[in-house]
Amino acid sequence: MTVTSVEKYKGETMCVIFDGDKRTYLHRELVSKYSLKPLTEITHDELTEILYASELRRASRRAMYLINERDYSYIELFEKLSKNYDEDICFEVADKMAQKGFINDRRYASQIVYSYMECKRYGPKRVRQELYKRGIRGSLAEEALEEYADGTFERLCSVIEQKYSWELCDKEDLKAVNKVKNALVRLGYDYDDINAAVREFLEDN
Repeated sequence: MTVTSVEKYKGETMCVIFDGDKRTYLHRELVSKYSLKPLTEITHDELTEILYASELRRASRRAMYLINERDYSYIELFEKLSKNYDEDICFEVADKMAQKGFINDRRYASQIVYSYMECKRYGPKRVRQELYKRGIRGSLAEEALEEYADGTFERLCSVIEQKYSWELCDKEDLKAVNKVKNALVRLGYDYDDINAAVREFLEDN
């Protein structure tokens, strides 16, 4: 296979034509790295290597763009890249991002738990679901949840006081009481904790 011509295309991208009519578009760094110029002879295996390097570069740049927008878990980043790139490319890029510290599942898990448990006041079950959706599962998820486990009941009481106190003004209104309990279940709190916290609120008020 012979390089027919190498022409500037857009920005840093070059159009490389092989055997007169086969076109591929490569960053100029790759053109230089593989010494691609008119009359250069390359094998099919060499072309495969070049195209892989090109896809790897594009995927890496895409990963950096995504990571600069927000944090990602390893699985999240892999799944996002897999919409446009082959599996081998996605694994290699995700591995590289992890090795460089650009993604860190333990750090990310802690951030998610803090955001949903401390800031949004969600219960452990709901936060565990949020972690799962982001690819944080198993022991890593449980370790992150354990960081904030001690304050769960206090957060639940705070949620009741701030959001549902007006619905619990009459402890005889079982419909209103059950409505509040169901809302707290959806927030991810344990039903036993909910019963205890609501009972405590009703007794105090």
